[in-house]
Amino acid sequence: MELTMADLMAEVDKSMSKIYKKDIKTAKVIAVEENGIVAHIGYHLDAIIPWNEYSYEDFDREDVKIGDEFPVSVMKVDEPEARVIVSKKRAETEKAIEAIEKMYKDEEKLSVKIANVTRGGLITNIKGMRAFIPNSQITDTYVEDLKNYVGKTMEVKIIQFEPKNKRLVLSGKDIAKETRLKKRNDRLNEIKVGEKYKGKIVKLMPYGVFVDLDGVEGLVHNSDLTWERIKHPQEVVKEGDIVEVTVLSINENKIALRIKDISNDPWQVATTNLEEGDIVKAKIVKFMSFGAFAKINDGVEGLIHISQISPTRITKPEEALQIDQMVEAKISKIDRKDKKIGLSIIDAIGAMTEDMKQYVNGNDIK
Repeated sequence: MELTMADLMAEVDKSMSKIYKKDIKTAKVIAVEENGIVAHIGYHLDAIIPWNEYSYEDFDREDVKIGDEFPVSVMKVDEPEARVIVSKKRAETEKAIEAIEKMYKDEEKLSVKIANVTRGGLITNIKGMRAFIPNSQITDTYVEDLKNYVGKTMEVKIIQFEPKNKRLVLSGKDIAKETRLKKRNDRLNEIKVGEKYKGKIVKLMPYGVFVDLDGVEGLVHNSDLTWERIKHPQEVVKEGDIVEVTVLSINENKIALRIKDISNDPWQVATTNLEEGDIVKAKIVKFMSFGAFAKINDGVEGLIHISQISPTRITKPEEALQIDQMVEAKISKIDRKDKKIGLSIIDAIGAMTEDMKQYVNGNDIK
């Protein structure tokens, strides 16, 4: 359709009308240059869009084409210099307020890229509007160094929005907690009692260690940590160690683990050749009111009850025995489940030949 003279005059009048700062105009790209974009905005002067005013989002300059149209906000009108500076991203911010308001009301989850660190938290933007994530709202665990978040993307929700003050506060805490709990529950459903898994020791306590099994923590009690007697786990492991564990039980989300290998129980190995009725040599190592403990070999001790120490009546083991004294005793009982051995000196003497008895009593053999 051909324009009439009236139409042309109307366009001229329109282009000569005043424009003001913060006016929203439609820009049409007529040139893409090194310093920015040249666009027609229906004014007698062409507009310049500096590259840093094009978008808050990452973009490729090559994607900007002649003929592209988009809203812009007037930043500066410089008639003497015959130029107008406009901003696409500021126009986007104005239009973004309604969208942000809806996100806030709907408690929508958003993915944002962290721009930098500021005092007390992190800085990002949503649709061109500056947003703040306080330290306490970044995640549900302690954050040691905020700089590790810069340049990374995280999921957040809007927890405060004041359009007039352009105050936008975000939180990733609840989302992080939800994600962690879901991951934990999913992992918990995968873990089976009796199975072995690789894990990382994350905490040492006086009573045992906590092992992370990829999102789920379990406890290895000291008694299930090693066959050795220890006072503290630090004697045998440290935080960060990668270990193989066996799941003993899962009770109300509490996981009991074992590190020591029950197939290689030193006590069971050391007692393989011991049977009830055997006569063994043992060294007295400890006295108790009810008897004496004697070491049969490394890692294996037996109890000689006070009634089985001497044929004559005694009131305490020290009356007939001494620490480090070597004795011969008969194995009266082996409890392999509870790893207990009962010994008897009296039965050992009774099982001796007459010559052996005389030798033990210090008499000459004829």
